[in-house]
Amino acid sequence: MPESRSHFSRRVNHALDDPKLQKALIGAMTGLRGRRNAAFESFDFAKGRAELKRRRQANLERLPELLDQFAQRLAAAGGAVHLAKDAAEACDIIGQLCWNAGSGLPSGRRMVVTKSKSMATEEIGLNDYLEGLGMEVVETDLGERMVQLTHTHPSHLIAPAIHLTKEDAAKVFGTEPTVEAIQRHARESLRQKFIEATVGISGANMAIAETGTIVLVTNEGNADLTTTLPPVHIALFGIDKLVASLDDAVAVLRMLPRSGTGQLISSYVNWITGPSRSADIEQSLTIGVHGPRELHCVIIDNGREKMLLDPIFRDAMTYIRCGACSNACPPFMAVSGHQFGGHIYNGPIGLVLTPFHHGLEDADLANTLCVQCNACQEICPVEIPLPRQILEHRRRGRKSLRKRAVLGLWTRPQLADTLMRAAAPFSGLVPGTPKLARTPIRDRVQEHHVDGEPLTIFASCLADRVWPEAAVALERIATAAGFNVGFPKEQWCCGLVAANAGDFKTAHKLTTTLAESLRNSRGLIVTPSASCFGAFTMDAPDWGAPPDEGVRERMRDSTRFALQLLDANRNLVDGVRLSLKIAYHDSCQTLRQLGLKSEPRRLLELAGYEVVDLPDIANCCGFGGSFSLEWPRVADRLAQWKLDAIAKTGCAVVASDNPGCLMHIAAAARKRGLELRVAHVLELVAEHLT
Repeated sequence: MPESRSHFSRRVNHALDDPKLQKALIGAMTGLRGRRNAAFESFDFAKGRAELKRRRQANLERLPELLDQFAQRLAAAGGAVHLAKDAAEACDIIGQLCWNAGSGLPSGRRMVVTKSKSMATEEIGLNDYLEGLGMEVVETDLGERMVQLTHTHPSHLIAPAIHLTKEDAAKVFGTEPTVEAIQRHARESLRQKFIEATVGISGANMAIAETGTIVLVTNEGNADLTTTLPPVHIALFGIDKLVASLDDAVAVLRMLPRSGTGQLISSYVNWITGPSRSADIEQSLTIGVHGPRELHCVIIDNGREKMLLDPIFRDAMTYIRCGACSNACPPFMAVSGHQFGGHIYNGPIGLVLTPFHHGLEDADLANTLCVQCNACQEICPVEIPLPRQILEHRRRGRKSLRKRAVLGLWTRPQLADTLMRAAAPFSGLVPGTPKLARTPIRDRVQEHHVDGEPLTIFASCLADRVWPEAAVALERIATAAGFNVGFPKEQWCCGLVAANAGDFKTAHKLTTTLAESLRNSRGLIVTPSASCFGAFTMDAPDWGAPPDEGVRERMRDSTRFALQLLDANRNLVDGVRLSLKIAYHDSCQTLRQLGLKSEPRRLLELAGYEVVDLPDIANCCGFGGSFSLEWPRVADRLAQWKLDAIAKTGCAVVASDNPGCLMHIAAAARKRGLELRVAHVLELVAEHLT
């Protein structure tokens, strides 16, 4: 039975209210990101990503061929391949292999199966299946062992016990709460299990077709013992792990440890080709010398072929399971992987994979926790378009009543206008809620009759109704530069609020209506909302037929437009005034979709300001359009982290180029009682006009 929204909300709130969990998450996520950044100082991330992406996509084109080649080469080395179409078949195959391996055990002796870390075994529910057959299943990865003994699931793809503190681990193992004592106990308690094990089960980070080799990338040493001591080794992995060559495997190794744990290389990289063998005695080949006498590779589909055939989700099959997207994800750091993902796969990639492996409803509520900040795609070592894929699942998922009500209102601009005007005097009275403008920009715009080049302002619904000062500043700057500024009052919304809610039909309707309202405008169309610019010019074709091409070609974002003006005419502003330090907040769309980082900073510097970057622990302020309406407490947690970063700069002013971010940060600052000025970049530039 699908989880109810109210139950899921209680889980989210419990995570937000758990101080131990919050401490563990912040420490782990910031630490992993910091080590990852340091690891890529010695290696060109962009170059490595392009190379790995090219190789992984090329391998997808040849999967059937690579599967056949891998099976042939492994058989030649003495191993065997077993194909499983789904979780049930994979469990049956592995169960039979284990049963066969344990057939020679003394009567009454319980068979021991040791396991190294494997998300594929979690995916198919293997532990419960084997235990149901009477076997003792022992996780040997320290984090996985903690998860197993607490009867939970991994909360992170590469750090399964990231939600647990050393005090939690000490309670589980019955030791002193020190890292040394916990590790010593795990080492001592597991040693005998390694020796007793009849079967060792692992996953595989790669399966190399040209040699029949599986590759394991680990750190603790438990995988070596799991794959070496038992007489039978079983490796379970998806068809997506197949690579063509050793060169392909090396390309993965260059990116995987750096992206996942911030290591140049992991402590152990095991290359396993068939069972152990020796020909030292008269050159007579012997199988099963010090290591296993049998190697079985169980290769599972379980929805992967369906993913491969879907053009939107195909790139998800290039995933190398590094977990970097979780490390970069702000809501993940706020609520943990037990909330942000399905019951097995978590993080941004988990939101994409889960519907294929375990069904849409296993993660459709968690899907709504994605703020669409694009941090996951930015950090992904194969550049999977995770935000777009998450939205595609969101289209088919359950929608909250609150979200449906907002979208219903947004498709009726006249009703929205009436309600927002009526609510404006009372808005912002509740701490943490946004203020609506009592006088929207459409009421402030006046007709201009100058001989300058025509220019049209698209304010965006937020700049119009919440932050009209941005549009006013744009009008002042453009007028000072000699433009004849116009404002078509039929304009409303670009459709982004609906698209982010997973309603592409409404998004297409809104963006089409906007294009019609701007079609007869003159000159360039400039908007002070970076996210709306990106939505209209870049995202809209995904929602339906592209909007009017002529309108799209005339659209400009205000940051680059104003920067071009100042570069062409430095006399527009007084850039030698007493310099004021400005903390700058990069909006997600500006930074990651439009790729603008230096441009807003240079614009402020040309206008005479000193820009200070934020020492941020999160990648987003938490606005996210309808996200902040649906998950206000999560959005507020992200905003509080943003305010903490602003406070560290010592600046009394924070600037950005996105009205939604400004609204959200300003509301959070009022809630905290901070005397902080929150301003659009254009407001600050306009204040220094000569």
